[in-house]
Amino acid sequence: MLRSSEPMTLSSARIELSDDTAVAEFFLQHGWTDGLPIVAPTPQLVSAFVSAVGLEPAEVLGQIPEQNRSITVEKLAVNAVMAGCRPEYMSLLVATVRALTRTPFNLHSTTVSGATAPLLIVSGPVVTTVGLNSGFSVFGPGHHANATIGRAVRLLLQNVCGGLPGLIDKSTLGHPGKFSYCIAESQLHNPWAPAHSDRGVAAAGSAVTVFSGEAPIFARNDWAEAPEPILATIADAMLPSHFTGGGVVVVLGPLHAAAMARSGMSKADVRQSLFQRARRSLSDLRSAGRVSGEPQADDDTTYRTVVPAADDILVVVAGGHLYGYSAVVPSWVGGHESLAVTEGLDEEELARCVIEPPTPTAQEVS
Repeated sequence: MLRSSEPMTLSSARIELSDDTAVAEFFLQHGWTDGLPIVAPTPQLVSAFVSAVGLEPAEVLGQIPEQNRSITVEKLAVNAVMAGCRPEYMSLLVATVRALTRTPFNLHSTTVSGATAPLLIVSGPVVTTVGLNSGFSVFGPGHHANATIGRAVRLLLQNVCGGLPGLIDKSTLGHPGKFSYCIAESQLHNPWAPAHSDRGVAAAGSAVTVFSGEAPIFARNDWAEAPEPILATIADAMLPSHFTGGGVVVVLGPLHAAAMARSGMSKADVRQSLFQRARRSLSDLRSAGRVSGEPQADDDTTYRTVVPAADDILVVVAGGHLYGYSAVVPSWVGGHESLAVTEGLDEEELARCVIEPPTPTAQEVS
């Protein structure tokens, strides 16, 4: 349960402002927002968020050595309040920061360049506990937990990690996921074990996987019932990837996942099939301007795959269950590779938060 919401000892600077309008304008003018209005991070609210997870305000959750920056529980709470989160989201956000600051993710490079944003993929019982959307319009708006948790990460990257657009963040184009990029894996429609069970976390637990992803590329096939043509459609959607390493997330829509499961395919089978299909000849890549250098005699018979190995394809089941859509999220690569990192939620931290089961949404009542 939440402890008292009375202010605790916090290190952040105190600023007195007249009202919410003044707060919004002050934060906007100082570059502390994503351009949208924020919730004022008062000492009372920040204290409540810190108390929710049961950690000390000054505890360091992760560091970015290249920028000599540390992310503390207090700084995370400040940005979570600003984003409009609820206190019960804090254990998930703590696990997210721990994942983002693991060395393989390479947070420094993914913050300062590339047309990517950290995609959060939440799996396990916590999806229901905090009311995350895993169904219709899973990448879209309208769901408080997805929107605010993803936004808290963006504000944290901007305000604590230095990822200010145009200053430190030199992304040429960016994409809408830089506002918020948080999805959940479906527990209702996933025919296999949860995504985190393939990545070292017990199947019964909860986890967040962070992936430096570009915008989704959608793969529509709602006319096939057998898995082969569906897999061919998804593999074709993988081809705009960079062919230079890294990984890719494949979000299987429930209808597509069901077709594969009916045929007896495992997730490993899906990964292997996509790996074999998602390839292009060097001749095609040169014609598309994707490979430099002079043409070679064997270009027509030499192939490159989208990812180095089948295990570099992360398969997740999410989305609405009425139409045959899946999505592909390419990773950012460019000499500073970022790898997906999965972090299990600490059950004690999760239990300390106030948890009230949300009212089931229409998509999960079926």
